[in-house]
Amino acid sequence: MKLARIESNGRSLLARIDGDQAFIIDGTILSPGGDTGESLSLSEVRFLVPTDPSKIVAIGINYMDHAGDRVAPTEPQPFLKTPSSLIAHGENIILPPDSTNVHMEAELVAVMNATCSKVSPENALSYVAGYTAGNDVSGRDWQQADLQWWRAKSSDTFTAVGPWLDTEIDPWTTRIEGRISEKTQQESNTSLLINSIAACISRISHYMTLEAGDLVFTGTPGTTGAIVDGDICEVEVGEGENTVLLSNPVKQG
Repeated sequence: MKLARIESNGRSLLARIDGDQAFIIDGTILSPGGDTGESLSLSEVRFLVPTDPSKIVAIGINYMDHAGDRVAPTEPQPFLKTPSSLIAHGENIILPPDSTNVHMEAELVAVMNATCSKVSPENALSYVAGYTAGNDVSGRDWQQADLQWWRAKSSDTFTAVGPWLDTEIDPWTTRIEGRISEKTQQESNTSLLINSIAACISRISHYMTLEAGDLVFTGTPGTTGAIVDGDICEVEVGEGENTVLLSNPVKQG
């Protein structure tokens, strides 16, 4: 099932996405109800960020082809991104005027459905409501210049997520593709993760309680690419009917 938070004519609604239609349903995105009988064309709606997370945790260096000449970690390497950096599908990524090398990073994002603390890898995925597409926008020059990644990873608009939550994506064998202005920059599969999504969630939960609605970015593959004013960033995860496509224009700040 594809679930989305949408806005139409000033109303915030929950919808089940099917084709080019949004079927309005009761409940919440983490506890959906039945159809209300109302439907809207996707051309009539604006997508909202799927959840309001208390935290966003991302995993660094989780594909061998992204590690390059760095030593691959034996355990997941989490870092934090701020919820204030979130933007939804279709919203602009704003390039800061004093960063000269900003990259997109295509990722599969796990959306937590319940409080999760000290769980085993075997049980970790039972705390996931579903998966969506994410773009971990990153200021590479700031990553090198600063001791901490506070602005490199969490500047305003640097975390794009959506447009919907897919409950049927297989986290073990999911295709990931990142495109910059229709040119494929990244292409991989979660079967190539160094540390599985289950292992990542388990490790995070042993030190930091994950709450319902929190987002876990699971790592980016391959070689990322710089983005400039006028580009369109696209992240596509999944296959066939279980495909999530996130798109965001890039604007110079």
